[in-house]
Amino acid sequence: MHHEHGGNIYKYNNNNLIDFSANINPYGIPSNVKQAMHDAIDLCIHYPEPNANKLKKALAEKYNLNPENFFCSNGAAEIFYRLVNVIKPKSAIITAPTFSEYEQALLSVNCEIKHHFLSKENDFSLTNSILNDLDDNIDICILCNPNNPTGKTINTDLMNKIIKKCDKNNIYLIIDECFLDFIDNEKELSVLNNKSNNLIVVKAFTKMYALAGVRLGFCVSHNVDLINKLSYFGQPWNTSVIAQQAGLAALKLTDYPQKIAQNIKDLRDKLYLELKKLNITVFYGEANYLLFYTSDFKLHEKLLKYNILIRNCENYIGLNKGYYRIAIRTEEENNKLIKAIKEVL
Repeated sequence: MHHEHGGNIYKYNNNNLIDFSANINPYGIPSNVKQAMHDAIDLCIHYPEPNANKLKKALAEKYNLNPENFFCSNGAAEIFYRLVNVIKPKSAIITAPTFSEYEQALLSVNCEIKHHFLSKENDFSLTNSILNDLDDNIDICILCNPNNPTGKTINTDLMNKIIKKCDKNNIYLIIDECFLDFIDNEKELSVLNNKSNNLIVVKAFTKMYALAGVRLGFCVSHNVDLINKLSYFGQPWNTSVIAQQAGLAALKLTDYPQKIAQNIKDLRDKLYLELKKLNITVFYGEANYLLFYTSDFKLHEKLLKYNILIRNCENYIGLNKGYYRIAIRTEEENNKLIKAIKEVL
């Protein structure tokens, strides 16, 4: 299986591309975060603060936890590799489709992977059937909430059942909440404050604050011993001076995520309806992207002629040709996408 992520604008050598393939806040980096990164340039003559202690303290204040519950990373993806090296699982459950980096991390430690396939008939939503797979033969389960590329969130009751089943069978449960910032009922859906010793929640600054190129993520767990061990499986300076300062500035924007989430919801609902008008099979998601299917298997190539890049999802396990994911961008850019798709189809 060929693994490729969205956002690889570099291979097209086209500065005019509108990138719908990466699920980033279309409004860009907030001005105070830009300024913080600019001001941090002169600090770059020094090594970054080991363990990002100031940033962990700020995160602890935001989420009403202790700094010892946090580990900061070079993007969220780094955390999955560190976690599997600490846990060393022999067997794992992940859904299909989902973010490919989970599988890559698990394979790096020769872990056997069982896929829990999500069905088109259920709009790719996770159902109670996942509970049947969480037996005592499984060491680790990784779930994405909302899932990528479907945008589907996990029902709160089901999530609680999953956590209890993992506790019962001593399964490490990793919940990726990197896109949960874009959900208007984020606090209701997040399990960040759940005190299960087997639970690790992964989050990032990447999506909401448009910091994909800066690389800044973190994880949270009440298993402090596990958090401490993460430091030993990688270099000590894994978050740069600029990344740490960007994170500190972003955390000062207390109302910003809620405002963006509401804007994205309005734009997403409108884009969803416009795609439906084109007789495209669209799967309604709750995040800042939409998954759809069309019988035009070359749609992504054809849209490049309109300077539009979308995510071809045929390399996701559980999907095939004709599945595409598009980020929610500004209204003007979304309109350009719809106009281009109309012309292509």
